[in-house]
Amino acid sequence: LDAKLRVEMRTEMKLMHQRLKTTTVYVTHDQIEAMTLGDKVAVMKDGIIQQFGTPKDIYNNPANLFVASFIGSPPMNFIPLRLQRKEGRLVALLDSGQARCELPLGMQDAGLEDREVILGLRPEQIVLAGSEPNGLPTIRAEVQVTEPTGPDTLVFVNLNDTKVCCRLAPDVAPAVGETLTLQFDPSKVLLFDAKTGERLGVAGLPKTEAHAANVAQFKGR
Repeated sequence: LDAKLRVEMRTEMKLMHQRLKTTTVYVTHDQIEAMTLGDKVAVMKDGIIQQFGTPKDIYNNPANLFVASFIGSPPMNFIPLRLQRKEGRLVALLDSGQARCELPLGMQDAGLEDREVILGLRPEQIVLAGSEPNGLPTIRAEVQVTEPTGPDTLVFVNLNDTKVCCRLAPDVAPAVGETLTLQFDPSKVLLFDAKTGERLGVAGLPKTEAHAANVAQFKGR
């Protein structure tokens, strides 16, 4: 089906499901369909359930890199780095060390020091810095590509030798090669183990218990 018809059919299917009030299992490779149609979503890879939960929970709290990369359009940004301790605080250094992201308090004593991780950040969580300082990490990055979509503008920049997507306001139209000053809230940062891809919790360990409980709940249905 073409894109417009797919959207129309998606709406009709949801209306029909609400009207009939029947349990329905819908299999799709389209994550937008899964997010908009499902009350609960099971994300699978190679026949194995990676995560089971509400669309909102899976979007905000992905269990691993696969789920984080699959759910969301544009997908989550992933920035490989090594955590370091500076002045007694555990930090992630960005922009060739010029920007310092101090991790939330719950991660300060989580056994993550000198560990290779992947920092995850959604495009909508990166914003243009205002004129007044607000204490958030500030990053200067060069614009590589812009994609106006109507309701917003997708701006791709280079950060730590990684292409990073920012979802900015529709009236923002930076030129290619222009340097932007960007900010993000460190409390929104997600960390993943660079070797296993598992999400790291506030204790510095993969969230295996919550993941196992979700899978058990799904299998028990």
